[in-house]
Amino acid sequence: MKRMIYSLLIVAVAMWGYSCGESSTGNGDGDVEAIVGAWVSEGATHVALGLQQLSKTARIDAEFAENGTYNVVATDSTGSEVTFTGTYELGEETASGIRTITLTQATPSSVTSEGIFQIESDMMTYEVIQTEPTVGAEAPTVEGGFGSTLVGGTNYGTYWVQVFEKQ
Repeated sequence: MKRMIYSLLIVAVAMWGYSCGESSTGNGDGDVEAIVGAWVSEGATHVALGLQQLSKTARIDAEFAENGTYNVVATDSTGSEVTFTGTYELGEETASGIRTITLTQATPSSVTSEGIFQIESDMMTYEVIQTEPTVGAEAPTVEGGFGSTLVGGTNYGTYWVQVFEKQ
């Protein structure tokens, strides 16, 4: 159960700032995606409420590399850490600035999470949820915006939305 909750965390790590002119297209011309770099989500107003309640998550340190890999360390309220690694794929930029993200987690267990994110300056709003193996959740959509994750057909609003600050 704890691994599933932490996997949901990765999805929630789906949850970052506003996409703006600083975000690149990643077109191979030397542009770097705005998500690349180190991000931290910490505290009651930044870590998704779902993660705080279900896994006692207090802090998330996320590193998105230019080569499409990620490393995330989730720390709970007792100081216990779990590290997640895998690859990520970004969707195209939209007029709203919200983009899709798919995370293919390799460790500590193999799961796929999907969601949306938006980056503005050094803040990222991020909402993701595990979709494979299924946990009865439907990923948020660009059209639905933040708070559009469905679990068991029910929308819990911003329960899975979190905010990261670029380091």
